[in-house]
Amino acid sequence: MNIDKANEIIDFYIDNFDKTVGKEHDELFKWRCAWQCRKFWNIGSEDFSGMFQSCFRDSGNLISSSFWWPNNGIMMLCDEHSNHRETVREAFRDLTEDTGEDDKARGEHVFAFLHKINSLLESRSNGKGYLQNSRSALSYLGLIFPEKDFIYKPSTVSNFADSVEYPENFSSGKAFRLDIYYRMCRELSELLRNRTELMQIVQKELMRQAEEYDMPGLESIDPECHILAFDIMYIADAYDYYMDHPFVHRTKASRTKQEKEEKKQEIENEISYIEDHIQMLKEDLEKLANADVIGSSVSHRKFGEGKITGQTDDKVTVEFPAGSKIMSLAFLTSNHMLDDTGIAQSYNNRLQLKNELDSYRANLAIKNSELAYFIQKNKTRKQLQEEEEERERISLEKRKKKAEQ
Repeated sequence: MNIDKANEIIDFYIDNFDKTVGKEHDELFKWRCAWQCRKFWNIGSEDFSGMFQSCFRDSGNLISSSFWWPNNGIMMLCDEHSNHRETVREAFRDLTEDTGEDDKARGEHVFAFLHKINSLLESRSNGKGYLQNSRSALSYLGLIFPEKDFIYKPSTVSNFADSVEYPENFSSGKAFRLDIYYRMCRELSELLRNRTELMQIVQKELMRQAEEYDMPGLESIDPECHILAFDIMYIADAYDYYMDHPFVHRTKASRTKQEKEEKKQEIENEISYIEDHIQMLKEDLEKLANADVIGSSVSHRKFGEGKITGQTDDKVTVEFPAGSKIMSLAFLTSNHMLDDTGIAQSYNNRLQLKNELDSYRANLAIKNSELAYFIQKNKTRKQLQEEEEERERISLEKRKKKAEQ
């Protein structure tokens, strides 16, 4: 590790500390989540689901993203209607088993955990958006056991490794080397513990938050600076340190290819999840057929009492003493003008499902466009050349047919 470059990143962290720990960004939530884990984690808990939720309810974007909720996947497998709770408990028991200083064994436990949990999730029609990965598994470990494990986010830690010229490649995805990643993190942690100014400002803020959030001992939750090591890497990545301090990916070719494949897979998984959810919403909408409101009574503040005599989709004809009026069901229900509250509730439920369906369809269009753009942008020179040759061949065939005519 290039110590000078690592210290520059630490200096950046110190300079931006007040900004990152304020209410707007609140980056020290990672320490508070680890405190929750210390308080609630109990592998033998009778209510494993409740215990897990208490530990990770405030983990935020540390584990999840917009369409990717690994911690919710665990909750789904442990709900009251599931028969997988004990399987999940055993998977976590194996994941958190003490492997001593054998980091390779730790890595094997991580991949075994992913295989076991994802096998359960993949068997469910709505489980694809909740699949586990190395990021989620190491985040569980890093928050439950901050004294020996490390939180992980692929792009964040890879950028740090390249920027400080770390000589070993821990890769990512199925090729991820936990032992190498932990080795780099331990070197960084040792460097952090020797930065007196850094330790003082972090401890001071943690002591303040310990009192604010009623979390006694919060300042001692990370004795080896393992959470801090990840936070140093995260802040550099998330707060644009590398824009002013560009670096070269020394293993760019292999790493870039792998990261592209993972990014493509992530988008495809998000699309699959959205498609599954759209299908579920469509099925729910079919169950809530259009409510027949003909004959229902309407109370209007201006027109008085009336009866619905006609209906076309969401438009109804209401006969009032002064004459008929065409109104929308949305207007009548939102203003509580329908006397039959059951019909009003049924309509509101259907309207809510329609709005949710429209939202997911819009997200699906965005994600499909993102995938198409990503695929086009990352085509190799050979692929582009082959496509150009194919277009020329088709064009030539068309010209030949036109000439023959």
